[in-house]
Amino acid sequence: MKLCLIVYYSRSGVTAKVASALAQACGADLERIEDLRPRSGAAGYLRSAWEALRGRPAQIAPPRHRPGDYHVVVLGTPVWAGHMSAPIRSYIAQQRGQFRQLGLFCTMGGSGGPGVLAAMAALCGKPAAATLCLRQRDVLNGMDQAALAGFARSLGLGTHPAPAGQA
Repeated sequence: MKLCLIVYYSRSGVTAKVASALAQACGADLERIEDLRPRSGAAGYLRSAWEALRGRPAQIAPPRHRPGDYHVVVLGTPVWAGHMSAPIRSYIAQQRGQFRQLGLFCTMGGSGGPGVLAAMAALCGKPAAATLCLRQRDVLNGMDQAALAGFARSLGLGTHPAPAGQA
């Protein structure tokens, strides 16, 4: 059995940055949820908010990795209008029976993170072993490293040294 899979959805790249840093630090496999409908521009932004507010799932591509093959699955989402993203909602609904140990994280411009993480855990049908809320500005300014390291430790994942030139 493999140790860790990090699954995330990112519209703007902020959640992707966190997922990539965590995967690199923990030596985890990484899976980006692929939305089948583009979310670019103002129309994509509005549709994203509407789907999140309504609790609507999104059409996503089939995943490349099986979460049941991993001891720990970490799920990451942006906060959209105080809710989880529609693509992560779809992924959880499709895969929730395969999660063993669970970690959850979210990125947000303002607030709503703890509620999003609670909703994700409820949809998964199990509590998370560790959770993390990060503000977009902290991620973009590189102020998230200590929080990421603590999150990885909470999940029992050893951190690998960052390559030279990276913190």
